[in-house]
Amino acid sequence: MKKPYSLLGIAVCTVAVTLAAGVPAAVADTVDVGNPVSGDNGFDVVVETDALLGSTESEGPVAIGGDLSYGAGYNVALHTPGTFRDGTDARPTALLVGGRISSADSSPVGVLKVLQDGYVKVGDLTGSDVVTQDANNAAVKTQVVATAQGHDSTPRIELTVEQPALSVGPRPGLMDFTDLFADYRDRADALATCAGNVEPEAPGRLALDGTRTNVLRLTGAELNALSEITFLDRPTEKGPLVIDVDTTATGGVFTWDVPNLAGVTGADAPYILWNFADATAVTIATGDTIEGTIYAPRAHVTDVDPADIEGDIIAKALTAGPLEAKRAADADAGEIHHFPFAATLSCENAPTPTPSPTTSEPTPEPTTSEPTPEPTTSEPTPEPTTSEPTPEPSSSEPTTPAPTPTPTEPGGYGDGELAESGPSLPAHATAALATACAAAGLLLARRFRRR
Repeated sequence: MKKPYSLLGIAVCTVAVTLAAGVPAAVADTVDVGNPVSGDNGFDVVVETDALLGSTESEGPVAIGGDLSYGAGYNVALHTPGTFRDGTDARPTALLVGGRISSADSSPVGVLKVLQDGYVKVGDLTGSDVVTQDANNAAVKTQVVATAQGHDSTPRIELTVEQPALSVGPRPGLMDFTDLFADYRDRADALATCAGNVEPEAPGRLALDGTRTNVLRLTGAELNALSEITFLDRPTEKGPLVIDVDTTATGGVFTWDVPNLAGVTGADAPYILWNFADATAVTIATGDTIEGTIYAPRAHVTDVDPADIEGDIIAKALTAGPLEAKRAADADAGEIHHFPFAATLSCENAPTPTPSPTTSEPTPEPTTSEPTPEPTTSEPTPEPTTSEPTPEPSSSEPTTPAPTPTPTEPGGYGDGELAESGPSLPAHATAALATACAAAGLLLARRFRRR
């Protein structure tokens, strides 16, 4: 019956010393994102809200959650109509519009061509007619025109196949863009926590590891300061590259002067991802072809650079070039080439300190570097700072100073006083506490042996 109490004393002291000596530890977690564009149903361009397809073309299929407007000439699905099918449709959906076709906001001479015999799906046909016959009631390739404007009027969406009118729309809810983009934003945020593990051998010269997700972290200013990025190693399915661009310094607004990307081509684009997690507006202004996916789920992406984009576009809103009728100067957007992202991403996030255990009561921060006054006890302590004389001891024997009260619980002093705040006690206090605990343990052991 004696040993448990002595062990309890030692255990309490051990816990107290451990808490006092605790130092924050760096903890890194694994971030598993998988394929960040998962859920896109095979569409190369996925836009949460509205899109203007001003110029020039998308080689793959396009999905828009809001309304669509278009310029004088735009092609969709030049290379492939994709793989998404609505029910038992005979053909894949190459152009999906969750909202309306905005003829009023399109070029008056606009013709948007949907190629490769792809189908069109429109969520809300308000303001539009689906035309399957010409003026002579002869069957024609399907068109979507402004209400009451008839076959071959402009602006129009023009197919290369006879799609049944009822199949065109209204077909709302084929994709849940709200939930999808909530996932995309979560994935972008997760990638933004990845610790950088690519150290350029020289400015803009990248050596990649073929066995892991490579992460290069840049601010927008740092990215624009690079006139060229040279790839000493090519990204692969097992060794993809994430370039995380932090735009917080410019309030989420970024004008991108794309550097020359040396050493990579469209064949490498499926393994490169440009992550703009915090951006709200990204303008592609000048520069070279972009190799890789533009991942900007919070941003309105505007492309006025004639150079191409070889990869997916994930954006909140999209302006791909201006309307022909409203153009003040040449500002065509480039083509969007069909190189869908094709890697899974996993990384270690940036380590964060683990907080030391604290009590439920707040602990005040020390205000000076001078020693902290000893906490008061129930007996009065002489104050050295008063102008009155210090009372002399009544006994002729020297008075032993009252011992410093020991903390009665982690983070606190005797009589309810609070401890100094911070992740741990100073080293000398920790040592003193350990010594006191050891002495207490020996005293308990001796007393119980005497019993």
